[in-house]
Amino acid sequence: MSGYKVLLVEDEIPARTVFRGMIEERGDLFELVGEAEDGADGLELYHRHKPQLVVTDITMPGMSGLEMLRAIESGGGTMPQVVILTCHQDFQFAQQAIQLRAAAYLIKDDCLNDPELLARTLEELTEQVVGRDETREKQLELEQKVRSNEIVIEQNLFLEMLRNPAAGDEWLQSLERIGIPARGSQSFALMLELDRSSLRFSIEQPQELKLWQFAGVNVLNELLGALGPHKVIALDKGRFVAIFAPTSESSLETLLDQVVDSFSKYLKMDSLSIIRRFPSGLRDRMGELKAWVSAAYPFFYDSLPALGSGSLAPERIAYVHIPEQYIRFWGKVLKGALLESHLVSSAVEHERSSFRKQAMEHGWEPEQIKSLYLRIFLDLSQFTNEAEGMADLEAAFRKRLEQCQTFDAVHDSTVAFFRKLKLLQGDNRKLDAWIAKIVQRLHENLHEPFKLEELAASINYSVPYFSSMFKKTTGDSFVQYLNKLRLEKAKLLLLTTDRKTFEIAEEIGFENYRSFNRLFKRDTGLTPSDYRKQGVEGGWR
Repeated sequence: MSGYKVLLVEDEIPARTVFRGMIEERGDLFELVGEAEDGADGLELYHRHKPQLVVTDITMPGMSGLEMLRAIESGGGTMPQVVILTCHQDFQFAQQAIQLRAAAYLIKDDCLNDPELLARTLEELTEQVVGRDETREKQLELEQKVRSNEIVIEQNLFLEMLRNPAAGDEWLQSLERIGIPARGSQSFALMLELDRSSLRFSIEQPQELKLWQFAGVNVLNELLGALGPHKVIALDKGRFVAIFAPTSESSLETLLDQVVDSFSKYLKMDSLSIIRRFPSGLRDRMGELKAWVSAAYPFFYDSLPALGSGSLAPERIAYVHIPEQYIRFWGKVLKGALLESHLVSSAVEHERSSFRKQAMEHGWEPEQIKSLYLRIFLDLSQFTNEAEGMADLEAAFRKRLEQCQTFDAVHDSTVAFFRKLKLLQGDNRKLDAWIAKIVQRLHENLHEPFKLEELAASINYSVPYFSSMFKKTTGDSFVQYLNKLRLEKAKLLLLTTDRKTFEIAEEIGFENYRSFNRLFKRDTGLTPSDYRKQGVEGGWR
């Protein structure tokens, strides 16, 4: 075992050198963690090392030894075992040392006459250190057990309130007993979920979860305790709910940042959090609170949750089924964006933004969003099924999707695993840097009247060479690729905006409206107007 930590505070260098030697001679038992020449330096070293034993002179320039001990005692916590060294046999000093609970009072001359006296005295004090540490450990264990039981009691009371309407009054009374009015006065609810992708444990392991619940409740209690009356409840799956009534609302502006930062700093885990305001208390809003805290995906479309208003947005609680037509449409769009991401880095981000915006507006079911991305990934991996590592990659992706709590996490995870998939597939398609830049230009400026000859000349390629390299890079001829790009954009605008069809044709670069109609019908079997009408009737908008 490591030795007992000892701090030596002595202003006279010769004396300090002698006492240092006496302590270090028992290196099997003691570890000298620091030396100081006055009380101020000694106090700093004490806070840094937390020694179990302190050997100190009394009279020193600046802060004296007794003043240092008073500062240590006023800081709270367990006092170290203290050995006072002095040249004085003055009862007044001894009396002050006793009042500060010094364990021994030694005359320096006695220590010099008996070189083993100091080490012997320290060794006798180690028994008290051991006994004190064991007592403190038992006390901490008991305190943790009591607080763990409190967490379980609060959790059971809260869950009973969620299940049984009759238990609501009892739960509200428990709030009022700690100073949170149930009616007529403003209160707040904070919900926090640990980011499952950053967890250092499995939420399926009850004992591990209990430990982290205990730690999370402690962090929230410390933060909310500074605001006013509060109650923290630890729920399953790494979710926490806190009800609180702050004495001032000014502190709420930074509370979410403090919560997220504290969980990151002390628990080393990311988290999602949001606050809801209940202007007149919770008694008349219990149904709303229950629906909110029970929601499967309260953060799904909230990448940056913030302080909420009194009313809860319905799409945050209940979600709707995605029409099959939309699943097919977005599946095709997202798949195409992923396939072209090696050419146009902005393609995937653009489609993410469009898909997320519409999914959030409609309140689409998160589990269906996950299923859509899984289907896209499986479709893209169909030619890699026999590749070594493919089964493990698919299993890892499925597990990651299960952990995702937000739309952006689902999308980002899919993109990340698609990149791993590409490495497995070993894409041998040769990329031409100049062609890649042309492709990016097409995506970003569809309205321009692109001409093959002009584009080839802009990069000093002949038309035949440009055409050859373009098809080798994209898999399509220049005209096919440009028309495909424009038609996919047209479908999106028809389904998501009220713009006239001829305006859409102009926006995506068709100078001839009849040509746009003809190509659109050849691709979809419908005119642009019929395509939009079918989408509206099918619940696309």
